[in-house]
Amino acid sequence: MSELTHSASIEHLGASPSVILPTHSDKEARPESCNYRHLAASVHSQAELGKQERIAIIRGDLVVRYPAITHMLSYTRWLLDAPPRTRTTGMLVTGPVGAGKTTFARLIQRTYARRSGADAVPIISISLTGARHARTVYGRILEALNGPVKTSHRTSDREATVVRLLKAVHCRALIVDEVQDVLAGSVQEQRSALDAIKFLMNELQLPILAFGVTAAAEAFRSDMHLDARFKRFELATWEVGSSFANFLRSIVRLLPLRKPSRLDTETAMNFLAKHSGGSLDGIMTLIRHAAVHAVLSGEELIDSAILQQALTVPDTEDIHSAVD
Repeated sequence: MSELTHSASIEHLGASPSVILPTHSDKEARPESCNYRHLAASVHSQAELGKQERIAIIRGDLVVRYPAITHMLSYTRWLLDAPPRTRTTGMLVTGPVGAGKTTFARLIQRTYARRSGADAVPIISISLTGARHARTVYGRILEALNGPVKTSHRTSDREATVVRLLKAVHCRALIVDEVQDVLAGSVQEQRSALDAIKFLMNELQLPILAFGVTAAAEAFRSDMHLDARFKRFELATWEVGSSFANFLRSIVRLLPLRKPSRLDTETAMNFLAKHSGGSLDGIMTLIRHAAVHAVLSGEELIDSAILQQALTVPDTEDIHSAVD
């Protein structure tokens, strides 16, 4: 599942909304897109933008659909696009902090939000942090739906309201994050919180997409019937090798730098792995820093010298004053 290919697709989840992209008049000189063969075709026009606009794109969220992500997304679609079944199943995605779990969850929400009408809320997301009882779990769902959350409501009241609202918004899946936090409660509290999840799966035939660190798997093992209904996926840390090299080649094709960068060298990979601890979030932070430094300096590529600067956060004053 960690195997990568150079053909991984790439996309932006959005840049800073405060940046207004400029329009170019016919009289303005613009670089020819043929100069950007090192970039994905969708990024050619971005490379023609000014420094501030390109930095905003670099700092925005992006997803590289390497095979592990593609495999998990395919299984998510298998769950959500299937007709209702008596024995609804779910998926559990685990991994260390910064492995990409949150990014994947956002990709799911974005994918299904695009397919739905204005009145539908296809994906609801909650966190189990601090949740010790079914009543709290139902309260989190009601908050996510902007529904009534009254302290006077009994657990049964909240349960009935949750079922009614989830049906009304045509919810297709529930994302449950920080599953491992259930383990912080007593055995009785763990059972109460997990029973709420199992009830929704049974009552609404609703797939549950669960996320957490490696210990999250232990939370489900306390209920063998619930555990058997979840397919497990693990996002591991990155190590220097061909898979990492392919992943980095895909990344640089998305960065709107006007000259080609090489992050797939052994030196660059060792640097990124060492200073990120192998976490996806750490790797992407270093690459973003380096890319911004490359734009600000006018180098327009990430080389060994620019990569060293990635350990320093770019100065926001330099970004705001950047001009071409």
